[in-house]
Amino acid sequence: KGRKSGVVSTREDSSSGALSPIEDVEDNKERDYANLVQLMEEALCTRDSNRTNLVVGGLVQHIVQQWREAFCKSAITKFNCYFMLPFVDDFHMYLRRELHKISEGEGSELSEIFDLTAARRALQKQVDELKSECAANRKLQDKFHMVAKMMQREQERSIQQEGFAGQ
Repeated sequence: KGRKSGVVSTREDSSSGALSPIEDVEDNKERDYANLVQLMEEALCTRDSNRTNLVVGGLVQHIVQQWREAFCKSAITKFNCYFMLPFVDDFHMYLRRELHKISEGEGSELSEIFDLTAARRALQKQVDELKSECAANRKLQDKFHMVAKMMQREQERSIQQEGFAGQ
């Protein structure tokens, strides 16, 4: 069938005069809305009782679907709030108790996170290790430079000796 792209198809698009639902829209809600608009247009243009019944049925289905979605969203929100409110009410007290324990040194897993002296020591140890590694690498580079110079001098001597021998 020759359908126009868009939301509403006109009467000329359908050959039999019956409703032709729009199926080329990707989203189900958009497709349902487009079909409902098409029904409304056709019901306004004609006085066919079957089409009027289809329009009323489509409107009722659309209203019920929207009501179900709103009801589900409301129920989910209330359900989540019901279970989250006790947690929200008690969370600040729990957090205060844990921070108080940490400040007094009554250890917990969180005390390691807030132990700044241990963190500073670990970072200082890592800095010292990196400095010693850099110093060792520097010494190794110096040895390689020394070996390279020795090999270059040795090569120059051998070239000079060959030059004297060939004369």
